[in-house]
Amino acid sequence: MIYTIISIIILILVLILLSFLLIPLKLSLYLNKQGNETEGKFTLRFLGIPLFSRKIPEDKTDEKEKKEEKEEKAEKKDKFSLERILKILKLFKESLPYIYGLMTSIYNAVTIEKFSVNMNLGMESPADTALFTGYIWSFTYPLNALTRIDVNINPDFQRRVLDGNFQMDVNIRLIGIVVEAIKAYTKKPVRELIKEVRQ
Repeated sequence: MIYTIISIIILILVLILLSFLLIPLKLSLYLNKQGNETEGKFTLRFLGIPLFSRKIPEDKTDEKEKKEEKEEKAEKKDKFSLERILKILKLFKESLPYIYGLMTSIYNAVTIEKFSVNMNLGMESPADTALFTGYIWSFTYPLNALTRIDVNINPDFQRRVLDGNFQMDVNIRLIGIVVEAIKAYTKKPVRELIKEVRQ
């Protein structure tokens, strides 16, 4: 009887894990900038259920936490000697074929549902604004026509400004990423690179 219950629990856990790997996760990011104020939200959903959500900017940490973070960063900086940097670069070069496979799997696993940028742009002079806006339009117009990327740049010739909003919704299927990550981790150079960077 107890073995049957354990088998059922293991089967349920395996099915839950497979569902996370096979059913895409949805990542949503929204940012809005007006003047000096920036606000936004990041959300991770599974089957429409929010798993993780965070406002941007985050609530400020107290002074003690900030001081501890600064001390940790200072300690990490001290650890990065020239010899260690060269060692990391060497390990990265040896790991590159496996990292490339992982990056390719991430690229293939991501599907863009929505990518929208709406920006008001003004520079120091109207000529600079027109020139820069023209460059951006020449690059984004083909993207708007051929992909789900929607970029709208509105020139402002009266003032210096960079305001607007950004919205992105993407689906990520984890199965390929997990498989490639496991394959990469089985390679000695990758394990050594991770170990060296974490020290």
